[in-house]
Amino acid sequence: MHAVLAALLILPATALASEAAIQELERRLPIDGVETVNAYLKWRPSVMADLHQATADCNPRAVDLAARLSRGKDPKATDLHKESLRIAAGGCAEYVLSRLSPKEVPGICSLVSSWTMSQAARELRRRIGEIDTNESLRQTERGKACRAAYVDVLQNTRVGIRAGTPSPRSK
Repeated sequence: MHAVLAALLILPATALASEAAIQELERRLPIDGVETVNAYLKWRPSVMADLHQATADCNPRAVDLAARLSRGKDPKATDLHKESLRIAAGGCAEYVLSRLSPKEVPGICSLVSSWTMSQAARELRRRIGEIDTNESLRQTERGKACRAAYVDVLQNTRVGIRAGTPSPRSK
């Protein structure tokens, strides 16, 4: 009971800290530029983690920041931003895709590194199904590109390989 109460008290403080961090990054980005903000985030892993958790939770401001920061030159920082966008695409695909250029879509509509193979197959199929049932997403260039990227990963990687019954010759 005490743990639940403590969690409920900490949650709003964490959300406020995340919002303050997002607000600070939004203020810094136009002044300092992508590279400086990414360097700042690399030296403050807790701020980077807050941004990525907010992105994964589909906070529109965080998704927008992660998309803009993912266009930087530092591969370590940009890879982390892209990973948070991949996660967010499972919960708010339409918004995430709207923040990307058509060229960026296949890199985001891909595997999340923390997925197991069975999770990946399941999640890719779920995301493809979501695009198929969302008319406004299904008809856009970005939606079509995302679906194609998910299908490609599913069909052309080990994720899509299914165990079947052995053929008579393999015995």
